[in-house]
Amino acid sequence: MNKAIAAMAFAAALLTAATVKAQQAGEPQEGYSYFLPKTSLRLSVLVEKTTVTPGELCIYADRYLKKSDAPQTKSERYRIVSISMATEAVRDTARYFVLKADAKHSINYAEIDRNGILAAINTEARAAREFVPFESKPTDTRIDARKFLSQEILAAGSKAKMAELVAREIYDIRESRNEVARGQADFMPKDGEQLKLMLQLMDTQEQALTQMFCGTTIRDTMQNVIRYVPADEVSDLILFRFSEKLGMLDDDDLAGAPYYISIEDMKEQTPVPDILQEGIKPSKDDIGLRVVAPGKVRATIRTLSNALSTMPYEFFAAQFGTLINLSGELFGRKVHTELTLDPTTGAVETVKTELLKK
Repeated sequence: MNKAIAAMAFAAALLTAATVKAQQAGEPQEGYSYFLPKTSLRLSVLVEKTTVTPGELCIYADRYLKKSDAPQTKSERYRIVSISMATEAVRDTARYFVLKADAKHSINYAEIDRNGILAAINTEARAAREFVPFESKPTDTRIDARKFLSQEILAAGSKAKMAELVAREIYDIRESRNEVARGQADFMPKDGEQLKLMLQLMDTQEQALTQMFCGTTIRDTMQNVIRYVPADEVSDLILFRFSEKLGMLDDDDLAGAPYYISIEDMKEQTPVPDILQEGIKPSKDDIGLRVVAPGKVRATIRTLSNALSTMPYEFFAAQFGTLINLSGELFGRKVHTELTLDPTTGAVETVKTELLKK
């Protein structure tokens, strides 16, 4: 909690400092203070945790059930199920600007998102896609075997005697199920539904009693989210480490094997709409409006042995693009312009202009 408060205080201090800087530079107080975005890479790593718990009678599993591989100790194992990548925006504190909103320009409204990033002018912005966390649904096969134990089994004076009685009960259930399936049981169900329920009950009883020897296995899939903001090209940077026994680890924890990330600048930028080409040129009518022509980037995740099926992920990133100064002429008094920006890259997404009637 203290870290979160400190982070908020730091962000507020940056915004205040930037505002003071703008005031000292002689920029107007009437306007909209905003940041441009940096494009952050969000990696979602799904990790399956398997917990094996030995049964109460595990040491007798081989003798009575011929299960020589029944677990004798509790164990936990982890494996990576999948790695997926997506992008989201964070504010670029080095790109702070103030958009003028004076009588000389037709800027009636500017939408700034919750991160302080400019999203739209004179219209509503497109909502950024919300991140939906993975919902864990553990597969728990445990059944309380005690409720299926007879009085004789519960009264057994030793584990060895209990194991013998439980094993005998398991074989009796199997024999009874075979008799019901063949139609040879003394008490046969009256219809198919009763038959189905009887067989299900027998299966449940056998599974519960068998777990006393063979133990139980629980699988739970967890989501680990890693956010990485690339600043430049990198090759084989350790992003995190992973251990079959410990799961996800920090990049400096040598108990796990490294997973590397590489960032490649593909030297390609999004085109600027034709209607804005004039606005790219230097103009005396500078209203503090900046957008980005983002650059294309390729991210690759690999292991030491390259044994990873994750495909390279290509995306556009604001910090790999070009900063563009749009002229205030786009928002002159005789024209109404609506502008929306990509919430992740700061690129011009749509622009509509309409001449105003005199």
